[in-house]
Amino acid sequence: MAEVEIFQDELKQDGDPRGKIAIIRGGLQTDDPTSVLDDAVRKYVGKKSYNQFVEIHMDNPWVRVIITGINELDYEELTDQKIDD
Repeated sequence: MAEVEIFQDELKQDGDPRGKIAIIRGGLQTDDPTSVLDDAVRKYVGKKSYNQFVEIHMDNPWVRVIITGINELDYEELTDQKIDD
């Protein structure tokens, strides 16, 4: 398989593990990075349920964001939250 890298971390709420978030990138020097990442995602998640997110313009085939346990999180209403700089 072409070179693939991963960053992953647990999603915790009140100290309880709820799932994982992973950023997978690879296939940079291949003719078909989509297939490389499809295969990497398949191997990473196995039979677990997951959500997959791709870059908004769909023009970056080298990165995938995978989240497991997204339905196990407690959500709050979005009001005035912002990303801090």
